Amino acid sequence: MGKQHAVGASHVEGIDFDIPLLPESAIDTDQLSRVGFAEIATASLRKVPSTSGFVLSIEGPWGSGKSSVLAMIQALLNREDKKRQPVIVHFNPWLVGDKDALLRQFLASIAKAVKLSDHSKDGRKVARELKAYSKVFDVLKHIPGVEPWVSLVKSVMDAAGDASDAVAEYKAPDLEEQKDRVEAALRSFDRPVIVFIDDVDRLFPAEVFEMIRIIKAVGGLPRVGYVVAWDSAYVTAALSSVKVPQSSSYLDKIVQVRMPLPNLSLSARAKLFDSAVGNLDPKAIQTYFEGQTKRLGFLYQLGLRDLLEQPRDLARVFNAVRMIEPLLRGEIVFADILGLAALSVKAPQVYDLLRAKPQLFVGRLPSEIGPGDSTKLVAEGSAERTTAYAHGRTDAIRKVVHFLFPEVAAAEEGFSMGDGKYTDGVISDPSRLLVALQLGITDGDVSIKTARQYLENPAQRENIVAALTPEVCHEFMDMLGQIGSSLPSDQLDDISSVCVSLARLVDSSVFVKRERHRDGVFGMSPDDLALRQIKLLTASFDSMSASAIYTQVAIDPYALSCAAELLRVSYVPNQRRYDSDLLLEQDNKDAVIQAFAQNVLNATYALPSDEEVTKAFCPLKTLRQHASKRLADETLAYPARAAWQSVLDGKPLYGVDGTDASR
Repeated sequence: MGKQHAVGASHVEGIDFDIPLLPESAIDTDQLSRVGFAEIATASLRKVPSTSGFVLSIEGPWGSGKSSVLAMIQALLNREDKKRQPVIVHFNPWLVGDKDALLRQFLASIAKAVKLSDHSKDGRKVARELKAYSKVFDVLKHIPGVEPWVSLVKSVMDAAGDASDAVAEYKAPDLEEQKDRVEAALRSFDRPVIVFIDDVDRLFPAEVFEMIRIIKAVGGLPRVGYVVAWDSAYVTAALSSVKVPQSSSYLDKIVQVRMPLPNLSLSARAKLFDSAVGNLDPKAIQTYFEGQTKRLGFLYQLGLRDLLEQPRDLARVFNAVRMIEPLLRGEIVFADILGLAALSVKAPQVYDLLRAKPQLFVGRLPSEIGPGDSTKLVAEGSAERTTAYAHGRTDAIRKVVHFLFPEVAAAEEGFSMGDGKYTDGVISDPSRLLVALQLGITDGDVSIKTARQYLENPAQRENIVAALTPEVCHEFMDMLGQIGSSLPSDQLDDISSVCVSLARLVDSSVFVKRERHRDGVFGMSPDDLALRQIKLLTASFDSMSASAIYTQVAIDPYALSCAAELLRVSYVPNQRRYDSDLLLEQDNKDAVIQAFAQNVLNATYALPSDEEVTKAFCPLKTLRQHASKRLADETLAYPARAAWQSVLDGKPLYGVDGTDASR
C-alpha cells in the first residue's frame, strides 16, 4: 500500500505524509495482504536469464500502493543468499527533470550501484563499461534504435569533432562493439541486477515515451531485470498523445510479465479505515451526539467503502479530517465531518456546489425570508448535482450525498438514514450545515465553537472578548452574525440581548485598538459591521420587533458608536443607507435622542467648566504635571487615559477611545 499508519509513517501534528513502506519493515507492516503478490513477482525476477534481460511491470492507479509493493519485492530479494543476492538499483525518472538526460542517468545509476555493491573484479568491470557507455550520451543525447548507430555517431562526430575523451575513442564503427563489451561484462557477472523504476506515471507524456524507449532499448542487457511501477491507463494515454501507433498494445511488446495490483479486499479496506480512525485525536471520536458510532458505521458501509478505493484516498481524506474536525468538534457529528472531508477530496465539484448553493441539498436556509418550498428547491437542483456527480466515481459519490442529505435521496430515489434532527448534529439540518461550511476560519483565527459559546452563553462573553486580538476581531464579529442567523430560534434565548452585546463590542478596547492601528483603509467600519450582523439576526422579525431591538441599541450607554450611527441614518436628512427595517421609529425620536445625549455626557471626561472649583482642591499646574506623568504610563487604558488627557487638553473627551466629545 502507499502508506501504513502505525509503522513507517511520518506525522507532524497528526498529518499523514503518505510515505511508502520501507524495505526493512515492508513485510511485517503489510496491512493489505499483498506479501503473496510480491512473492509471485519476486519468483519471476529470480529467473532473469544470463543471456538477456527481463521486464516486469507492477500496475495500478495512482495511490494504490505500487511503491510499497516494490519495497516488499526488494525485501524478499534481500533474503537471498549473499553470494546470489542481486544488485539493487533505484531509478526515479521523475527526479531527473530532463528527458534528454534520462538514458545517460539511467545507465550511470546502474553503474554506480554495481560499483558500490560489488567490489569484485567482475563487478568493477561491469561498472566501468556501463559508465563509459553512459558517457557517450553526454554528446549523443539520443536513444539507441532511433536510427542506425553508424550514421548517428558519424553525424555527431562530424559536428562535435574531438568533443570529449569519453566519446572520442568510440569511432562510429566501434559503438556497437562498446555495447557488446557491456553485455559481455554482464554475462560474466555472477549476480543479477534488478532495477526498480518508479513514478513513471508522474512524467509528462513526452517523458513517458522517452522512458519506454529506454526500457525497450536496454531491456535486452543480460542478467538485468527491470521492475517498473506505473498506472498503465495513464501510460497508454501518454503514448497515444505522442502518436505512438497501437498504443494500447505497445506495452505488451516491451514487458514480459504484467502484474496488475489486486483490488483492495473489503476486509483490507475496513482494516485501513479502522486504523485511520484509531489514529485520530481521541477527542475527535468521543460521544457528542447519540448514535454517532452507529452513524459512522452506516456511512462507511453505504458510501465511503466504495468511494475510498485506494490507500492514498484514506490518507488524503483523514488529513482533511484532521484539519477541520477540531473546528467542528461537538458542533457536527463525526460521521458527517468525515463525509464532508471525503466529498472535498474525492468529489470537489460536489463540495463546491454544496458551498455555493446549499439550498440544493437542504432546501430553505434559516436566514432566508419569503416563500419557498424546501422539497421543491432540492428537486430543482437535480441537474446541477448530477453534473457534479459525473466528475468522479458517480455511484459512490451519489451514495455519500444521499446518506448525508435525506431530502436529496428522496428527490433522487436513493437510500438515506432518514430525517436527522438538529440535536443529532447532522448537516442535513440547515443550521448545522451553515456552521459546517464556515471552514475558511482556522484555529489560528477564530473558532466556530468560540462564536457559538459567545452567542449561547452570556456569562462567557466577557472572557471571550478579552481573548480576542485586533487582527481577528472583525472576523469574529462577522462570524457571530453568520452563525447566529443560522441557528434555530430556540437556541438563542434572547435575541435582543445578543444584538445589544454585538453593538457594545464596537466600543470595546480590542475594536478601538484595531481602528487606531489598522494599516489599510479597506473594509467596513466596526459600527457598520455590527449593524449588518444585527440585521442578519433580526431578518426574520417583523418591523415592530426589529425596531424595538434597534431602539435598545440606540439608548444603550455602552454602545455609543452604533447608537450614533443609528441616530444619524434615522434622523439626519439624506443620510439613510440601510433598508427601512434597520431604521429607528420616528414616534419616539425625542426620547431616543435625549437618552443618547445623556449617555454621551456620562461617558465623557473633563474638568468642571468653573476652574475655581478645581483650584480649590489643587493648583491646575500641579494637576497637569501629574496628568503628564500618568499618561507616560503605556499600560494606562481607557477611560482613565481619556480622563487625564482631558486635564491636559482642557476639553471633554470620550472615555472609550479619547476622541473629542464636544462635537
